[in-house]
Amino acid sequence: MRTYEFWRERSTGDIWAVEFDDGIVAACAGPLHPRDIDPQYLDGYDYSRAEAARLEAAREEFDLLDEEALLLLAAADG
Repeated sequence: MRTYEFWRERSTGDIWAVEFDDGIVAACAGPLHPRDIDPQYLDGYDYSRAEAARLEAAREEFDLLDEEALLLLAAADG
């Protein structure tokens, strides 16, 4: 099953759209600018497999961004 999430990398603050296939990171898009984050468009980003293995291997270095966090980012960006 294919699912999608937004993640924030703790060390850099970079935001990634992450695509999962059966719970494993399959592809990602990013880093994204806060103004480019749209939860309704989550399955429409230009995903790449190039960084997927790195994100999968470093899951503990990322935070899941829920809807409240996304709204705060959008508000802070103006």
